[in-house]
Amino acid sequence: MVAAGEASATALERLPSEPEAVFVVGVARSGTTLMRSLLSASDRIAVARESHFMGHIFGRRGARHYFRRAGDLADDATIRRIVDMLYSGEYKNHSRWRNLSPYWLWLMESVPRAELENRLLAAERSERGLMSTFMRVYADVESRPVMGEKTPTHLAYVDTLLRWFPDGRVIHMLRDPRAVYVSDRYRRRTKGRKPYTWLMKIPLLLETYLLLLTVVTWRRALRWHADYEKRHSGRYTLIRFEDLVRTPEDVVPRLYQFLGVAVPADPTRVDVPAQHGMRSSNEGLDPGAANRWRERIHPFARRFLETFLRGPMRRYGYID
Repeated sequence: MVAAGEASATALERLPSEPEAVFVVGVARSGTTLMRSLLSASDRIAVARESHFMGHIFGRRGARHYFRRAGDLADDATIRRIVDMLYSGEYKNHSRWRNLSPYWLWLMESVPRAELENRLLAAERSERGLMSTFMRVYADVESRPVMGEKTPTHLAYVDTLLRWFPDGRVIHMLRDPRAVYVSDRYRRRTKGRKPYTWLMKIPLLLETYLLLLTVVTWRRALRWHADYEKRHSGRYTLIRFEDLVRTPEDVVPRLYQFLGVAVPADPTRVDVPAQHGMRSSNEGLDPGAANRWRERIHPFARRFLETFLRGPMRRYGYID
């Protein structure tokens, strides 16, 4: 990794077959972190961590909505105000209910303020221009020509993303809703963040909330998938987490063909902790991650999800 200022002068050129940008989306806990890590095996693609630029769980909590408060993007003073929001800590203090999205922490730690300000001043003065610059600076630091980002909730904004980046590619990760629930429950119980710590004070309230959330978000994701598949053929693809960890030798080459990027020499190299579908950072994908939820789910939770999601689970191969 090199400094942003140095990378901007030596950034590799994107090949004609390669996409303008790569977006990894999906229901939270569906393997988007795993996909981001897999793509990092390519020396052509740099997928930044979550920015929630378009929107968060609540759409109006997206970074772009907050940046709108700075004023007209055509005005240089507005650009400087946005940079100040980030580096002064104002944006970090904006939300009392969640931590700052990882991308912004990386940005403030890795990119000098003056460097970002100069890039934004020279960029297209639009929200698309802002997002493109934020992705580009990450890709340049990584010295890779294809920029991208991974924010699960951007699943709701695929139409906009592909309008802004017509030569972009979207990877939608899908995972068994029972595994999604188990993973989310573990995260909420171990992270100790509000308002989930409040929910845990009342027996079964957290579990009830997460079960309902899983049903709603999983059904909605598949409705979006049906629409996106029709509207964005060739630029949008769905990948099941289970297929990826069980048969990467089949899935990964097709993935790179979809992206228009050469398959790396070690395409299943991963560098994230084991709970994201890997044995360890140097042992590769863990097929057992596909079924580990079975050991950790309460029978009632399993019956609840199978009752309310039976139809879509059957269509996507999760129950007979």
